Amino acid sequence: MFLSWVGKCELLHAPPEAHVLKGFNESCQRGICSMVIGFLGAGDEADVLATPTHVKWSMEALGHSFALGMEDADVIAGATRIYEKWLGLHGDGRPKCMLGQEQEFIRDLLGHMSLIFEDRDATRGKPELLAKHISLCEKVLDLYSLLGRKRAATLTPTTWDHFLRLLLGITDCVLHGTKHSLASALCGQLIRVTLEQFTISLQFTGVKGDLWNMLLKFCRRWLHRKTVIEQWNVISYALTEQLMARIAADASATTTATSHVIAIPWSDRTPTQLELESALLAYAWYRIMRVIGHPSLFADPDVYLVAISGIRRLANVLTYVAPATSDEKQPQLPDVNTVLRILGPWLFDASLNRTGLPRFALCRAEAVRCLGDLLSQHGGGRTKQVTWPFTIRALMAIQKALLDDDDVLVASAVASCSRIFGTHGTHTLRGVGVLAGSFHHAIDRIFRLSATKSPSVRKESASGASSPRKRLSVGDEGGGVSAIGGVPITLLRRACIEACSSLLTIHSHLPISITKQVEKTLTGHVDGLPLVYSSLPRYQSSNVVTLLIGCLKSEVDSTNQQMAMWLLTIAVQKEALFWSMGLASTRNSQVPMTITSICSFLTKIPSRWKPACVFTALECLRYLTIVSEHLYKHVFSSCVYLISCVCEFMASNAQALRTMRSPPPYVDQLIASAMGCLLEWIVTTPQLLSKTQIMVKIIATVVDCADYRKDFVPLVPHADDATRQSAHEVLEYLVKHHANTATDARHSVLDDDEHAQSRYFVWNHGTLVGLLEGDDGSLSVSLRDASGHYAWRVKAQYRYTPLGAPAPSPPVARPTRTSSFYTYHHDAEIDMDGDAAPTDPLLQALRQNAPQLTNWSSSSSATLDAAEGNVAARDVETFVQLLQAQREAEEMILAQHAGDASGPEPLEAPRPTTSSNDARRLLSQLGFISIGSWGSFFPLTNTDGLLRDLRALDRLPTRETYEIGIAYTVNGPSANGFDSIATLDQTSTPSPAYAAFVATMGWTVDVRAYGGFLGHSPRETGQALVYAQYNYEVAFYTPTLAAHRPLLANAEVLIVWNECQQKYTPGSALWASAYGLPHPRASVYIIIDPLDEGLFCVRISVAGSVFESDRNDAGALDDDTFAGRVLGPLQDGMVISGEWLGPLVRQTALNAVHVHRLQQRHQHSLGLSTQSPIRPQDKRTKLIAGVVRDHVAPVLPGEFYSSLFPRK
Repeated sequence: MFLSWVGKCELLHAPPEAHVLKGFNESCQRGICSMVIGFLGAGDEADVLATPTHVKWSMEALGHSFALGMEDADVIAGATRIYEKWLGLHGDGRPKCMLGQEQEFIRDLLGHMSLIFEDRDATRGKPELLAKHISLCEKVLDLYSLLGRKRAATLTPTTWDHFLRLLLGITDCVLHGTKHSLASALCGQLIRVTLEQFTISLQFTGVKGDLWNMLLKFCRRWLHRKTVIEQWNVISYALTEQLMARIAADASATTTATSHVIAIPWSDRTPTQLELESALLAYAWYRIMRVIGHPSLFADPDVYLVAISGIRRLANVLTYVAPATSDEKQPQLPDVNTVLRILGPWLFDASLNRTGLPRFALCRAEAVRCLGDLLSQHGGGRTKQVTWPFTIRALMAIQKALLDDDDVLVASAVASCSRIFGTHGTHTLRGVGVLAGSFHHAIDRIFRLSATKSPSVRKESASGASSPRKRLSVGDEGGGVSAIGGVPITLLRRACIEACSSLLTIHSHLPISITKQVEKTLTGHVDGLPLVYSSLPRYQSSNVVTLLIGCLKSEVDSTNQQMAMWLLTIAVQKEALFWSMGLASTRNSQVPMTITSICSFLTKIPSRWKPACVFTALECLRYLTIVSEHLYKHVFSSCVYLISCVCEFMASNAQALRTMRSPPPYVDQLIASAMGCLLEWIVTTPQLLSKTQIMVKIIATVVDCADYRKDFVPLVPHADDATRQSAHEVLEYLVKHHANTATDARHSVLDDDEHAQSRYFVWNHGTLVGLLEGDDGSLSVSLRDASGHYAWRVKAQYRYTPLGAPAPSPPVARPTRTSSFYTYHHDAEIDMDGDAAPTDPLLQALRQNAPQLTNWSSSSSATLDAAEGNVAARDVETFVQLLQAQREAEEMILAQHAGDASGPEPLEAPRPTTSSNDARRLLSQLGFISIGSWGSFFPLTNTDGLLRDLRALDRLPTRETYEIGIAYTVNGPSANGFDSIATLDQTSTPSPAYAAFVATMGWTVDVRAYGGFLGHSPRETGQALVYAQYNYEVAFYTPTLAAHRPLLANAEVLIVWNECQQKYTPGSALWASAYGLPHPRASVYIIIDPLDEGLFCVRISVAGSVFESDRNDAGALDDDTFAGRVLGPLQDGMVISGEWLGPLVRQTALNAVHVHRLQQRHQHSLGLSTQSPIRPQDKRTKLIAGVVRDHVAPVLPGEFYSSLFPRK
């Protein structure tokens, strides 16, 4: 006796003697069932049911009660309780006579309870009766589930077969059509119990292919119900997750026994716990994955969307990479081809076969999103050349979505495929360049669409527009659309910017041959495909710049703004490179508009932007100094505008600091960054100083900011004197830092003999002055302070000549300009006796403007006095007149006695007895030994200890020092399913692309001859890669040049040249086990993946660094310049050409270290950290203070001045 539908489906055959009470009238049925159940429910069945025959007789009444109407729900509930006890689910309450024939009785009990699922017409339209019916059915399903979970081991294969067939019949009876009244309420539980029991049975009955085929056959009749697919998603996800974990555990080297327990976390019930061996688990996963049949069977778009969403979750499981927890080796993941073989039919059916059905648009969008994630992320990191059929289908699906009229499809394609150009090449996805035009077309549409649908922006009041505390509120007043197709507008625009980063290069490096081959295949498969590559406009990099400028004008998200500014900075650098090579014209150039767009963050109410965004704008303007020479030559007005914007920004914020009682701390940081940007432009482009207006603007800004920075302390109360004092300080800064050649640091200190003849002084307790007169009449002057060591060699301007003889001609050459002792561009030694090159633009600018700007006395007239550049000009003029009068008198005497042999002979000038006259004269001219300078200039005791301290001081770096590692990784032979990646050393021959990259990163020097910063590199033998500028030095640890493999642990940023098929993410278990590289101190990895056509994909990992933050965290501190910072110029996933790869990677690495150190110092200042990087200037200042403390010679004024003259 069981459900009639089971017999109709020919799943089971009912015996003819069953269901005896079916022919009785309704009242008789109800009476018999009620009396039997009432008696047996009282607990007296032990004495009555003595034989199996007695039990079978009573079961006729008990079983028939499940066929009664819902008016007798209490009777049915009583029968359910009796059957629950007889099934042995809660204690052993079974009659003893049942134990001998237990399996037969269990089959009968299960069949009797199936009668409850018969649809009853009397309950239709009666909610109370329907609710009772649903409750009783749920109770029976719970008993079915408990039987399989608790007593599975006691059931025989025959009972399992009967049970599973019965479940198929019950489920099909309720779900196969649309008329059953219980279908909506019981659908989820029916599918759960059916799939659960089929999976449990494998452990006890083995593989039963006929039953699984029946399940596949019947399941196709239930696909019109969304709940069926939801439950299938749950169990398929759980089995896939367990299968991947079992594969990883079986391949692991550990000897720990692997647990076979599987948990299925059902959404409506407690998780199901079952045990399956690995082989049975794989079979269950295979069967469950195919139980719903081919995706073409789905006709309901809502159901199909649920299925595609589940497929996407499965793709995430198959490509999931666990985080690194140990150095234990991890097995390889399935590659893209393997995943597409499993899930491809679903993805390609949804994205290609349903393009003409608008109601399936969301399904297409979900499939394209899954396909894009799978390809762009390289299937979890294990790349492999995608087979040609999969390549063609994927490109067709993505291109169709990009060019579709549905906004949802376009948004999904752009959001998921923004980094797909990183798969360009023969090793991954061939012909991806065919999407370049389609992407550009879609991005333009997205920017226009999101600009009209973006959330409203609250306008600031006029009174608070300039307050640094005011912040822009986005979307807080409603009225705006925050997402398109489930993708937030902010993330969608960010994806567009990411795609633009690659389009800047892809448009000019498009592989035409492979693109035409792909296009021919695409149009062959799809007739009338609109807007293929050949019919789209020929986009260029300038079109991408136009998109970014337009995006920057309407963007409100800080992260997106910073990304766009970095990309515009790269575009300007590329354009300037083309100018220098003659490959581009300045006509219709977008460089001025680009600079104006970045400067708008400084001029257009800077308080409306977040501090991190303004900081990035200043950094972008500072990085433009790399091509400042070309910008000055071609777009001079933009350079002037840039300087003006920075000056106005500094002046306005300095005013805010004066007027506000408690100004935000980030304002000081921003002004310091602006000062660095301004000085960088002055140093790299000194031609700007030739314009008086620019010089005046700079000096006025420096003075305006000096009131609170205390960098330039005014010595006089007059404003004009303070201005000229500030100008003097700026010029001094330029003179000290603008140098191209220098001497070796190790030879900057004199030897023992020269040291014994030198005299040393300390000036203002912070500057060490050294003087040495040479035998040739030259004078060597050295200055050591916190900023560096500077040396001059000069000759006396006035020489002793016979009295009355004509004055010698003045020296033609000026003294050589100062220089630091580090080599900036080459290892050439400075020619101390040669003349300075008169073509130095800095010296030309200083000579033109220094007299007017450094004179401390103001002129009463509008025109400058001829002697205004010298404070003692009039005294010198009087002295010169006296000398000229004396010379004229002597010449007159010589003329009178020209013919007289007894006339007077010219007298020879006295010769000095010691060599201190020239040194004393120089000190006097510099003003060091004047009476007014007493107390700030003291002599030092010349001892061996002083020499040791000076040598120790010269060994200290004078600039910021950075340590960056470069690792070269290649594939090794894999073994037992594990990746093997090797890091090459100096014994290996690198590829030409890598050699070209290293050549553009810096200079290869001999460590024995190089005197600059080498970090931890040994100086005994070998080569090293270095780079330096006027304000920093970089030591690269390059294992391909020297034995630097152990030194990679000291690197602050690690650059990985990755010539591997693996594209794992740093911080993952696969990365740690396969690469085995140390973690950089700044937690920043820059990974370079070579592509075809001279292109490279740059992946940047900032996990754990200062750049890692929650971009959508509304509670982030707006007053922190380090919250929400974006690393640049390169962006994660960006495709770049080889010409700019080295410089841009170096800029990105240096920027990462720079911000990392700033953040450490900021936290140290707030008391949040006990460690802070010490600046080189601080180290030198501390050592100079020790030299002054240990070697200063306390003398009286008389003793000091008398020591300057020779003893007689």
